[in-house]
Amino acid sequence: MGLEKPVEKQYDINLLFVLFLFAVISCFYLYYAQQIHPENFNFSLRQMFFYVLAFITAFVILHFDFEYYLFLHWFLYGAGLLMLVILDVAAGSGFAPERMGATRWFDLPLIGNFQPSEFMKVFMVLTMSTLIYKHNQNYAIKVFKNDLWLVVKLLAVLIPPVLLLMRQPDMGMIMMMLAIFVGLVLVSGIAFRLLAVLFGVPVLLFSFFIFAFFRFPQLVEQYIFQHLPSYQVSRFYGWLNPLEYSDEGFQTARAMSALGSGRLTGSEGTSVYIPEAHTDFIFAVIGEEHGFIAAALVITLYFVLLYQMMMIALRCHHRFGAYICAGIIAMLAFQVFQNVGMNLGLLPVTGFTLPLISYGGSSLLATMLAIGLVLSVRYHSKSYFFENPAK
Repeated sequence: MGLEKPVEKQYDINLLFVLFLFAVISCFYLYYAQQIHPENFNFSLRQMFFYVLAFITAFVILHFDFEYYLFLHWFLYGAGLLMLVILDVAAGSGFAPERMGATRWFDLPLIGNFQPSEFMKVFMVLTMSTLIYKHNQNYAIKVFKNDLWLVVKLLAVLIPPVLLLMRQPDMGMIMMMLAIFVGLVLVSGIAFRLLAVLFGVPVLLFSFFIFAFFRFPQLVEQYIFQHLPSYQVSRFYGWLNPLEYSDEGFQTARAMSALGSGRLTGSEGTSVYIPEAHTDFIFAVIGEEHGFIAAALVITLYFVLLYQMMMIALRCHHRFGAYICAGIIAMLAFQVFQNVGMNLGLLPVTGFTLPLISYGGSSLLATMLAIGLVLSVRYHSKSYFFENPAK
């Protein structure tokens, strides 16, 4: 190991500036969303308040050395699971009311709605990152048996929250957990042949399902859709054929119309009605109000954010910190991909918010908590005179 060089801890100003730009964009376009859904409170003003809390959260987290989570991760994971269990037990009560056929939020006095699964996904990143780091320390020799054992351990951590999320139900968050699992497995160093089995088989099955939906719809209806909840079937129809199934695809069709009306620089005249414009479909508001240019700039800003985080991971002296960054990058990249995709009609509607832009206290605080962990990796990383080893 090289001689450690004392360095002054520094904030990542570039990343903080990108976050500030997201705060401005979020409040700006929530003002436009307010015109579509005139509620009793101001979305933009409340989002400013949430952002103040979120930045405070990120600054607190970044000063806490990320290596401490090697000892705290089980406590955080257990706390997240406990919140999901309490939510399941209290389902249907005034403490955990049912909304739109699902129980996903606590209704807390003074605080308002609180979604525990938003924080559980961050705790999942920490726990899976720890398991990978310790496994690679204990099993330096890469053999198939050891790689398979690592996958089993990660699945053991993944399955309990997934089962609880299925009871809510919240398929969108289940997909998010799977995205985190996939992202961390890809950087864990396991053998390519095991990766091919883990991800190749699901991709082939999903591709076959899409083909069968259009080529043999009656068989899909008889052997697949008959065994799924009705709301999931409706979302499949609304995704794969939103114009024909107008009720199931209403949200998708409205978002696509709004984005189309925006053209290059924004629409003129009457706005298209967009359901959930302040949360799930804020991207459609951006595209409608200021066209392709604004939508492209927002996507570019996400690329800049993910690039900054990727560089922090690559420069980190500690592999545990790199795994944390990789898990959070996978989480945010999948969420952006899914939200933009469902706004464009390319992916099914799953209730994903657009991170850092959509309205919502739980989502924003959880996202900034995750980014605070990345900032902690940057702030507490060390450098070496002769090399930059990973512990």
